[in-house]
Amino acid sequence: MDQNIKDDQVSTREFFLSVFKYFKFLGNNWQILFVALIVGSIYDTFNNTFLDSEDTYSGQTTFHLELEGAGAQNQLGGFASAFGLGGAANQQQGGSLLASSNFEAIILSVNVFQNAFMREVKIGDRTDLFINYFIDSSDIKRNEWAGSLIKPASPFANYRFKKKAISEFTPYENQILSDVYTKIYNFTRVEPDENSSLISIYATTTNEQLTKDWIEVLMASTEDFYREMKTKKTKQILKVQEGRLDSLAYAMKYNDKRIARLTFDNPNVVDPSGIMKQQQISRDNTYLSNQYYTQLANVEGLNRLIIEQTPIFTVLEPVRLPLSVIKKTGFSTRLSGLIAFVAMILIITIRKTYLDIMSENSN
Repeated sequence: MDQNIKDDQVSTREFFLSVFKYFKFLGNNWQILFVALIVGSIYDTFNNTFLDSEDTYSGQTTFHLELEGAGAQNQLGGFASAFGLGGAANQQQGGSLLASSNFEAIILSVNVFQNAFMREVKIGDRTDLFINYFIDSSDIKRNEWAGSLIKPASPFANYRFKKKAISEFTPYENQILSDVYTKIYNFTRVEPDENSSLISIYATTTNEQLTKDWIEVLMASTEDFYREMKTKKTKQILKVQEGRLDSLAYAMKYNDKRIARLTFDNPNVVDPSGIMKQQQISRDNTYLSNQYYTQLANVEGLNRLIIEQTPIFTVLEPVRLPLSVIKKTGFSTRLSGLIAFVAMILIITIRKTYLDIMSENSN
């Protein structure tokens, strides 16, 4: 047993000696490794400067979002409560979807992005959907959808979208939207400003005008989303109330025609029940008139409430050209140099191993 332990100790000693010997070997060849590191860095610098020198443009906008002003709480608070619309502010501070803590998740959501994709933008003298504009103006055709030795170019690059609802997209269109969403999501970010209630949206693309247009389109789509969600319940109630208003208006017109007919016929009628019937219809018409004007006031109040509930986006720092230009620097250069360094270590190690084997065979 002591002999086995002794053999293990010898093996461990030999292992560490071989490791130290290997590092000594690398140290003796430091000039070659240093040259490989320099050559790799020079190559990547040259590639970024002359062969792949596409710049990126970064833009931002800063704004303030007011979900609901004090007017809705003070002037129309009682009216909103009568229709079950009160307590919006308390819900907002609780678990509401529109709470300020959810803003970043909302603006970067698939729903808001896809609505932005379907918005029309002006491109020179023509208008087109933003998603078509993005496919034509970004680098997605040259990178994500470009062909290679392994796979052909993606057919997505030649597809043109038409204006329609998101629910009507085909599976093929959803695949394209998924690629575009992933691409835009990676260069878009939302950050609240420290010590204030202001919010900033940042975006970076390889096209200066595209960066500016994307930030503006995303802002508009976010505003539409908040407006729709904030006033959704009120609009549903308004639709019901407008239906009742139309029914009352129809009933009033029908009664007016009956009164006019009875007024015309009564002078020629001897039966006194005709006069009583005319008086009854007149009372019904008075009741309908009161109901109609009450309902009209309700509809007008709901319309004012929608205006009060509409979120206000106040842009404090719009996107303006020219945008900041970002050059390719730093990490990619050092990475290529490191790859060349490791590759050279493998080469000289294989060479040394080969020479050692050949030397042993010759002996």
